[in-house]
Amino acid sequence: MILTAKRLITGDGETVLQNSGLLLRDGRIAAVDTLSCLQNAYPEEEVLDYGEATILPGLIDMHAHLAYWQAREDGKDFDPYLTACLALHNAKTALQRGVTTLRDVYSDDGLCRQIVRAGEKGLATVPRLIYCNRALCITGGIDWQITGGTVQVDGEWECRKAVRRELRTGATWIKVMTSNRTPGVAEFTQQELDAIVDECHRLGQRAAAHASLQPALQMCIDAGFDTIEHGTELTLAQVEQMCQRGIAWTPTIFVHRFVLDRLARRTGRRDEVGLSGRDLQTYHLYHRSLRCYADNFLRFAETGVTLLAGTDLVFADSPFAAVSEELRCMVDLGLSPLRAIAAATGNCARVLGMQGEIGTLAAGAQADLLVVDGDAAAEIGALEQVRAVYQAGRSLPLPLV
Repeated sequence: MILTAKRLITGDGETVLQNSGLLLRDGRIAAVDTLSCLQNAYPEEEVLDYGEATILPGLIDMHAHLAYWQAREDGKDFDPYLTACLALHNAKTALQRGVTTLRDVYSDDGLCRQIVRAGEKGLATVPRLIYCNRALCITGGIDWQITGGTVQVDGEWECRKAVRRELRTGATWIKVMTSNRTPGVAEFTQQELDAIVDECHRLGQRAAAHASLQPALQMCIDAGFDTIEHGTELTLAQVEQMCQRGIAWTPTIFVHRFVLDRLARRTGRRDEVGLSGRDLQTYHLYHRSLRCYADNFLRFAETGVTLLAGTDLVFADSPFAAVSEELRCMVDLGLSPLRAIAAATGNCARVLGMQGEIGTLAAGAQADLLVVDGDAAAEIGALEQVRAVYQAGRSLPLPLV
């Protein structure tokens, strides 16, 4: 089959093809060329013309939690059975949004492995899933109480053993939690962080660091993590170091907006009046984070640091895998729509070590595709007008049931 539309966005951050099409065969993109060339070369192929729409690679969410029940008010109801149902529901939601690949940066032990198996056995339709299994934290550190989702480790060799245990589940990434809400405090020592990254890389896998504040950010850069998650208080000098070392940045802007909006809906105000305790602390932390993004995001992006789209949305009332909203935030802060789309396609594929396989409209790539109404190269909001989603060349029936 040949797919065509008014414009094709390839996912490299700059290329838009006009009057072109994709030849799909055996779940892959067999050729990309002008529509006339494809029709001349393959006259027997059916042509599906989406008209004024845009075709682009399936989106990639680089910071997802497929079944984070712990943030829900009804969390006490979630046993492993209900947790699996939540994971499948979120997987379906992601696909309906055009998100065909997820990096899960921690869920309950073994959950992601079984969701992958469910997809392989044809028991469920799920996105391609790359996962960390559980996250590592220090004893009593950030998220230590997240039953099933984190594992507490201390000391260099305990950290190395934990890396090996998580990789044993099939994980290809290791997630570390080392920055809590207290400025000036990093939870893991430099030696522990170095050991985690070294063990992960020694075994041929990658490592992601939850780090928002100093000095944890510098320590994670020095350790050589592959991605920094959040990074709200990064400095320009640190971002330049990340460029030099090939460390990518997943800023997760939208979740900060969502949390503040959520507090405002509760109090009817956009300030701290009516807030106390942890809610007040959350307001100050997230308000400062958004100010940091407003001041720094665009100039950081202009250094050439690899930007990644991640959502980190875990509340019962939050949208799951709202990558389009994260990209809208990037555009609001000055990034072009094409570069924002690259942060959810081509950039992610490179960081995952899957360049040429996903995140691109190129011959040989998986035919994971998103078709949206309108011109996504000019208006990022077009990504919310999903018309069709293809997974490995198969058009998914929307809405999924």
